[in-house]
Amino acid sequence: MKACEVEGLEIVLCNDGGKFYAFQRRCGHMNAPLDMGTANGYIVTCPLHSVQFDASTGKALSGIVPSYSEEPVPKSMAGSFAWLAQLMTHVKIHDLRTFAVKVEDGKIFVDI
Repeated sequence: MKACEVEGLEIVLCNDGGKFYAFQRRCGHMNAPLDMGTANGYIVTCPLHSVQFDASTGKALSGIVPSYSEEPVPKSMAGSFAWLAQLMTHVKIHDLRTFAVKVEDGKIFVDI
């Protein structure tokens, strides 16, 4: 994935074996830069909370995927983590804006 800015819009270009997709750079959940996440085919995973999106349609495919550590949460932080978890249940996940892409003569064109 590669991030770029076109006429003030932050866009990510994603290459899935020669098929190109373009979508808004910021996650529809917590505004994280999606180009810092991962792409597996047309499935893009946010680096912050592992929300997954379909790069071809922009549809959110999952909710938040919690990550767990074997390390216990320090007691002094347990209340903060519980509060954050409660807040996260109220944060909506929005689909991504996508853009039409065409490739001509080795150049990528994005319809914004």
